[in-house]
Amino acid sequence: MTVNVEALIRSLGNTYQDIVGADLIPYKTKPTGFSGGDFLSLDMVKEGVYLAFKRDGKYLFSITVTLRNSEDPSYSFPNELPTPLQKRMSIQGVHEAFGLPDKSISPRHIGRLNIGLKERYTLEGFHIPVVMEVTYDLAELVESITFMPTSELRW
Repeated sequence: MTVNVEALIRSLGNTYQDIVGADLIPYKTKPTGFSGGDFLSLDMVKEGVYLAFKRDGKYLFSITVTLRNSEDPSYSFPNELPTPLQKRMSIQGVHEAFGLPDKSISPRHIGRLNIGLKERYTLEGFHIPVVMEVTYDLAELVESITFMPTSELRW
């Protein structure tokens, strides 16, 4: 089943029940979290979408779409993306579509992990101020994109 990513972005700030009622989530699994944690999550692996909800009020505050999976080279994001995003994008394509980022974090090595570049962009045209965080792999191809209200940003 497909997920409408743009509709989910427009649902930032809405409750889990509102999102389910609008049929934006393809199955009725409820978000879960650790006891005492601040948020609940719903990882829709087959759809390539991860949703995070605030525990208080169960409102959506973060959406992450996975475009590339380093552990599975044959993986392809199965849903449509809002224009001008594409399923396969390089850093150059992102810069052509959105300009230069507001902020960025350089690639780094933490222990055995190699973490690619991260960039942050402010998006216009949504019901609330929204930021987009783009994570690249070491080959500078988009790995994942996270959308969240500006008020939830912690950089």
